[in-house]
Amino acid sequence: MASSTDRLSTGNGSKEMDVLNASISKYMPEDSPRVAVDSRPRLSGIMDTVNATLAHGPKTRLPSSFYDAQVREIIDRIGSEEWFSGYKESEEYRRLGMGALVGDVVTRMVGSAEGGGNDGLLEVAGVDGDLGKGRGGEGSIKFGMSGCHDTTLAGILSSLGAFENEKWPPYTSHIAVELFKDESVGTASTKPVETAPRQGFLGSARKATKPSSVITRKPMQDLTPEEIAKLQGYFVRLRYNDRPMTIPGCKLPGKHLEGDDSFCTLVRTTVRYVLR
Repeated sequence: MASSTDRLSTGNGSKEMDVLNASISKYMPEDSPRVAVDSRPRLSGIMDTVNATLAHGPKTRLPSSFYDAQVREIIDRIGSEEWFSGYKESEEYRRLGMGALVGDVVTRMVGSAEGGGNDGLLEVAGVDGDLGKGRGGEGSIKFGMSGCHDTTLAGILSSLGAFENEKWPPYTSHIAVELFKDESVGTASTKPVETAPRQGFLGSARKATKPSSVITRKPMQDLTPEEIAKLQGYFVRLRYNDRPMTIPGCKLPGKHLEGDDSFCTLVRTTVRYVLR
């Protein structure tokens, strides 16, 4: 909490904020005459409005001062600092902010390597509620898509150390988390998803039964050599708006695909961002 207060104080007292006030404070309401991180509207709200008008055409535009290149640069930098710099400060902040979401993604990738339905298949309802099987009879998940906010995208990137020198995510921004397999490495055997009858509210249905032994979010020190072997040869790549991003923790030797440190080993991804 103290760090958030420090960032607010630093932003509001900066020379850059004085530049903003010289340019656009005349458009602020009487009860909040000075532009500030916590003004009304907040600085981030002003940024959202500017970006929305740029996306919707000239009839929605604000006075020209809001579109000055220096003004927009300052608003973007201070806004990004307010919202995302906390992810650099502590592991606790990262885990509370994005740990659950990133953990779910990594768990699905681990499940894809391990088999048994933890790639997300157990969440899929096929024909007539037959869980654990796609409507076309698919037995594994190859693609998943989720919607989120701009703050979620930047939060994920920041928590992984991949948002340095980036601007606030523009409209249509997206992140792709890709899992690759080195075919030269032996593939561990996988267990099929078993189903068991279940009496549903509207009649009988089937539910998927998880295998008895799965990795999911098991701490690294608790993994057996056989479980670690299941993750070998798998690599993860993070793309932001179709640009491959490099995660700092994956730059070390042995933590990425040889010759390309944007491909992080699945073992490294699992240990660093989910299980630690």
